[in-house]
Amino acid sequence: MAAVKAGADGIELDVQLTKDGIPVVIHDETVNRTTNGSGLVKDFTLRELQKLDAHQGYKKHFRALFKKTKIPTLEEVLVVLGRYPLILNIELKTDTHEYPGIEEKVLGLCKKRAGRLTFLFCSFNLDTLARLRALDDTIKLSAITKLDVGEAMAQFASLQLDSINPPYTIRNQEALGNVATRCWTANKINQMETLFDENVRGFMTDFPEKAVEIRSKRNK
Repeated sequence: MAAVKAGADGIELDVQLTKDGIPVVIHDETVNRTTNGSGLVKDFTLRELQKLDAHQGYKKHFRALFKKTKIPTLEEVLVVLGRYPLILNIELKTDTHEYPGIEEKVLGLCKKRAGRLTFLFCSFNLDTLARLRALDDTIKLSAITKLDVGEAMAQFASLQLDSINPPYTIRNQEALGNVATRCWTANKINQMETLFDENVRGFMTDFPEKAVEIRSKRNK
């Protein structure tokens, strides 16, 4: 909600499936870093996951503020965020574990709980994007890349991609040509300034209030 209060255009989040097939919002493939548990997300049922206290990833002096924080389901997040006119950038976290059926489940929930949201679906896994495209030829898709953008660029047209999501450090790589980019992750003020100068389609940041402040000053 901090991004909403700051006036950000959108929010990026990661989705995985529980052992019983429920889409949940969590970044890491394991619960080790951000909860008081350990193990792979995919090895927990939803009930087991929601018994964990998900406040461990915060700096020590913030942890007391977030005690009893639970890992939310995607549906719970959509219900809350659906009240706002945001772009919701959903990463299907299938680059390590495939999560059979995740594409249908995520897309179905988004259609059911869209509210005022618009969606962008992204993944490092191009097979995931292909399955999403087969399910719906109207949705916006983006391929996330690391240093090598070649494979994503080769399938840009066939997957009807909206953009490529490269790391900030390779945003101007010649192989990207003139395609739209949404870069990750720009946390420094000079990086944000550069991306605004370059008119990228968007960028991810851990500090939305800084980005909104910079944009507001530039638009005066």
